[in-house]
Amino acid sequence: MIVDYRDLENFMMCPRKFCLSRELERPHLSVPENLLFVGFSLESPVIEGEFEGIRLISKPDLVVKERDGWKIVLKKRAKKFKEKYALEAAYHAFVFTRAGLIVEGVEVLSDSFSRRMENWRNLVPIIENILLEMVRISEDPDPKVGRHCRYCDFLEECEKRLLERKSILLVNGIGEETRRILRRMGIETLEDLSNADQRVLEKIFGREKGKRFILAARAFLENRVIMIEPPGDLPEGIVVDIEYYPTEERDFLYGFLMGDEYRYFLFEEEKDELAEFLDSLDNGVRFYHYHGPERRKILRMVENKKITLLDVFSILRRHFVFPVMSYSLKRIARYLGYKWRTSLNGYEIISLYENWRRTKNEEILKQMLLYNEDDVRATKRVLDFMRSHSSFS
Repeated sequence: MIVDYRDLENFMMCPRKFCLSRELERPHLSVPENLLFVGFSLESPVIEGEFEGIRLISKPDLVVKERDGWKIVLKKRAKKFKEKYALEAAYHAFVFTRAGLIVEGVEVLSDSFSRRMENWRNLVPIIENILLEMVRISEDPDPKVGRHCRYCDFLEECEKRLLERKSILLVNGIGEETRRILRRMGIETLEDLSNADQRVLEKIFGREKGKRFILAARAFLENRVIMIEPPGDLPEGIVVDIEYYPTEERDFLYGFLMGDEYRYFLFEEEKDELAEFLDSLDNGVRFYHYHGPERRKILRMVENKKITLLDVFSILRRHFVFPVMSYSLKRIARYLGYKWRTSLNGYEIISLYENWRRTKNEEILKQMLLYNEDDVRATKRVLDFMRSHSSFS
C-alpha cells in the first residue's frame, strides 16, 4: 500500500472515500536523491518512508538544511492557523524520520501567520494508529455522512448504497447524532421516517426540519421531487457566479449569464472593465446566484444602483424537497440533467488559477472559464426548473 497525506486526510474524513479514491489513477511519484547527501534547501521534494509494510510518501512545500538536520515547511493560503495543520505537520515529520532523516523542526507558513510545530512528536502515535486502521479497513466500507459529502466525487455512489439499505442518513440534515435520537424513537429506515408522526418530529427538531425529514424520506422512496408550495414570480435577470479564495476572501473570476450569453472578468486583471460593466447596467437589474458570497460582493460594487439579488439555493430549499443527500449546485443541477464539461471542483480551480497566473497558458484559462460558465448555466437550469413550477407559470 502506498499512502500520502491526502490519503490520510481522506481516510479520517470518510474511509469509503479513501478506498474509492485509491481506485483512481495516481500520478507516478519519483523520489529524489537522499536528502542526507544534499546540502541545500529544496522545493517540493518527494521523500519515501516505510511503516508496517506501508510505503509512505511525503511531499512538503520546502525543506531547509539546518545545522543537525532538516526543517520542513508547509505553505498555506489561510489567514489563521488551523488545528488540522498540526497533524499534517506530524505526518511529514514522521515520514522523514522513517526515511532516516533528522527533523529539526516543522513550520507552517502563510502570508498571515507562522507557526513552528514543536510538539509534532506527540502526534506520531495518532499517525501510527490511523495508518494501522487504513491497513485493516475492509474493501468497501460504509459511507461516513457529513458536511464533506457536499463536494465529494463519490456522492451519488454513496446515495445508491444508502438507498439500498433505506438508510435515514440519506436525508439532508440527518447526521449520526440525529440518527441516534430517531433510533431511540424507533425510526431506523426511510419507511419508518416517512410514516412518523410529524407533530412529534416538529416538537423535537423544529417545525420546518421535522416536516422536511418526512418529506425527504418520501422523496427518496418515491424517487421524485416534492413541492412544498409553488414559488413566486422569478422574472428574467442576470445569473452570476464568483470564483474566490474562501480563506483569503479574494476574488479572481466573475462570470455572468445574460440570456444565453456568457461574459467573464478576471478580477485582478480586469477589475476596471468589471466596474464599467456593472455601471452600465440599468437600475432595477435582477441578479440570481446559488448560495455563496455573490450578494455581498455585488452589492459592494454597485453602491449607487438599485438592484435585486436572489439566492436560488434559498428559494429552492423553501419550496422543494429533492431525493438527494446534498443541495449543492452540482448535485441539484445534475439531478435535473445538467452535465459539467470539466471534472474540476471549487478547490481545484484555485490551483488552476494560480498556475495560469504564472504561465498564462491558454488551455488552463479555457478550463477555468468552462467550469465557471457551467456554474452559471447550471444555476439557470435550476432557476428554469423552479419557474416551470411557479404559481406564475
